[in-house]
Amino acid sequence: MNKASLALYRAKWQRFNAQVQARWQPLALREKRMVAGMAIALIGLLLWVALIQPPLKKITYWQTETPKLRAQTEALEVLLREVSVRPDGQSVAQSLEQTLQASGLGGHYQLQSGEAGSWQLTFDAAPADVVLDWLLSNPAQLSLQVVEARLQRADNPSTEVTAGTLSGTVRMDQALGAKEAS
Repeated sequence: MNKASLALYRAKWQRFNAQVQARWQPLALREKRMVAGMAIALIGLLLWVALIQPPLKKITYWQTETPKLRAQTEALEVLLREVSVRPDGQSVAQSLEQTLQASGLGGHYQLQSGEAGSWQLTFDAAPADVVLDWLLSNPAQLSLQVVEARLQRADNPSTEVTAGTLSGTVRMDQALGAKEAS
């Protein structure tokens, strides 16, 4: 800003100030109080509308929206727990073998692939509690659905396994809407 424009603004301000003083001086004390009160009320209203009300509206909005978002988060967490993430390049067969071995069923099963993404799993004297735990959690994580399970208690009682042993077959198909990763 140069000196000429600064002088121009200063002259305008002095003229405005002189006009306000000329109008303010003749007012009675009661009128001055009323004008000052209205100015304070107007400034208060502007502060309310510009600075206070918007944050209060946001707080109210988020107080109603937060429970909805928490419910959606819980639903997504449940879905994400059910979805498995197979390592890249690992087939369903490899994932099945890996989860069966990790569950402690090694040597107690035979896995056979069927047509169109179906699998037949044959158990032979497998620990019952481990088999049931595996059936309840792992097929769903691999996008498989247990279609048929024919299991029976094995005849040979074991002193090592208190829950008993199971033998039989379980048939699983690709879950609807799931695609097998190649």
